[in-house]
Amino acid sequence: MEKETIDLRELMITINEKKELNANLALEFDCKIEVEDFNTIVKLINYAINYVSQLTDQQIQIALNASNREYTLAFTAFTNKTEFPPISQQVYEAIGSINIKIEQKGETGKYVQILLNFDRNSY
Repeated sequence: MEKETIDLRELMITINEKKELNANLALEFDCKIEVEDFNTIVKLINYAINYVSQLTDQQIQIALNASNREYTLAFTAFTNKTEFPPISQQVYEAIGSINIKIEQKGETGKYVQILLNFDRNSY
């Protein structure tokens, strides 16, 4: 399978427009990765958006940050929920082959966050 370059900033802007999200975007420029399976990346981002959105009725925050080692997409929302569902096992199976880490953070009754970490050295 041939690799294609994805600009994560442009992808998030496109997803935001197509889904008509109630989201605040803070996206760094020039966060590009090469992937063999574009659809898995999009499904993973949609999963993160849906996961956070189900736990709030407020605007979600989406941030894209670059560090020396990785790009991080963070999906955050304030919530009054006292329980967060576990991340689906299918998500872990899907990301196993594409070198992305997913992490759920938060504090019940306050906020929930899903982090997607893309290792820059792998792309």
